[in-house]
Amino acid sequence: MIPRLASYALAAAVVASGAFALFHTSATPPASSDEPSPTVAPSPATNPEPAEGVLPPNHPPIGGMGNSQGSSDPMPSPNTEDAAIRWTVPESWQSVASPSSMRIATYRIRPAPGDTDGAEVSVARAGGSKEANIQRWIGQFDDAGKDTREEKTVRGLKVTIVTVSGTYQGGGMMAGAATPAHAKWALLAAIVETPGMPYFFKLTGPLATAKAARSAFDTMIASITPS
Repeated sequence: MIPRLASYALAAAVVASGAFALFHTSATPPASSDEPSPTVAPSPATNPEPAEGVLPPNHPPIGGMGNSQGSSDPMPSPNTEDAAIRWTVPESWQSVASPSSMRIATYRIRPAPGDTDGAEVSVARAGGSKEANIQRWIGQFDDAGKDTREEKTVRGLKVTIVTVSGTYQGGGMMAGAATPAHAKWALLAAIVETPGMPYFFKLTGPLATAKAARSAFDTMIASITPS
């Protein structure tokens, strides 16, 4: 009789256990598929975008960064190209330090008898058309007389010689610099066209000194040889 009662008790325990499992609610239900996935912080980019206005390393310049006027073209400079010509400086001329980095060379010429000032010769290399530079030189004189022009070829290079005289107002490199006027002065210049930018040989000084230096100036131009 006792074994049969033990069997009934065991069966009742099994049924009660199943009922408890069926009706018990879990305190932590499984996540629904409609729930958003946990937010994961992105890893740092291996090639972050450069800050605004800063170009990546080795990036070529872009428009507006070439110079302060917004052009992508570089400003002309005598150092942007290899030397295209060489020349012989007259022995009587004195080589002096150039007042501007835009000049390649500067020479001084002693004054001719009757003049108190000597002449100066500047050598530069820059862009711009030949005619535009000639007109700029003429514009440096008040009451300028008629300019003269002569064209020749020196060792395959086209050369234009320009002369003009009047009251020289100067043509300083620094904008706004005051330059005294010089009456009865002259300009003797040569434009030498090369495969790159042209060269400008510009002599300015008192009329008598400029005339006296013409022969030495022509000899120097005749000595020009392509590099």
